[in-house]
Amino acid sequence: MKEERILIVEDDVNIAENIEEILELLGYVNIDIANSANQAIKVVKKYRPDLVFMDIKLKGDKDGIELGEIIKQMVDAPLVYVTSYSDPTIIERAKRINPAGFIVKPFNTNDIHAIVEIVLYNKRTKPAPETAVIRSKDESPYLVTDAVFIKADNAYERVPYEDIYYVEANGNMVTIFTKNRNFTIRKSMKDMEEKLPSHLFLRVQKSFIVQLGQIESFNTKDITLHMGSVVQVGRQYYNSFLAKLNTITES
Repeated sequence: MKEERILIVEDDVNIAENIEEILELLGYVNIDIANSANQAIKVVKKYRPDLVFMDIKLKGDKDGIELGEIIKQMVDAPLVYVTSYSDPTIIERAKRINPAGFIVKPFNTNDIHAIVEIVLYNKRTKPAPETAVIRSKDESPYLVTDAVFIKADNAYERVPYEDIYYVEANGNMVTIFTKNRNFTIRKSMKDMEEKLPSHLFLRVQKSFIVQLGQIESFNTKDITLHMGSVVQVGRQYYNSFLAKLNTITES
């Protein structure tokens, strides 16, 4: 019996069960199946799999590549894409998140056996990085790590990250809403995402970035902040937003 936990993300029940049966024949017993992005995120949060089989062409608001990017932020598990598509554009998109491999439909037992054994062997034998050179993903390259300096008039004003509520885009301008004042500057939302630390701030809609520590409550459409403002959550951003938060649900 092999102890590694494997997650299969596939919206075609027959294909998912086929992969599950092959894995069981190979001695793997800790197998979970998810048929949507939301279900996959819940499984990853709860069980933290050692390997993920991911269909590229998932139904819903996120495909397997977008979901793979979210899962990579949640857990250090290799991704193996299962696809019937050989479109170079799709392959190039998938390469951005460094998948451990691809399985092309239709596949057989030998295909699954080979990829599982190689990927999990590589994971088991992967050398641990030297602790002296480990750099936290949240470590800032800047000397001041708890604030940003925003140019207002003719001077740079220090604004602690905890005092920033949210950022709203309006054309080629953005407004940064903070505890003491609001700043309107000529910047893109992409620039703001790069300037604000990703472990504290998250883009939740095309026009909004929120400070995660300011969230009072949320649902699938809206986020209510401590200071009373309500920000809408974009449908394509919701799964990434949910993955960043520690949540407790009934199931």
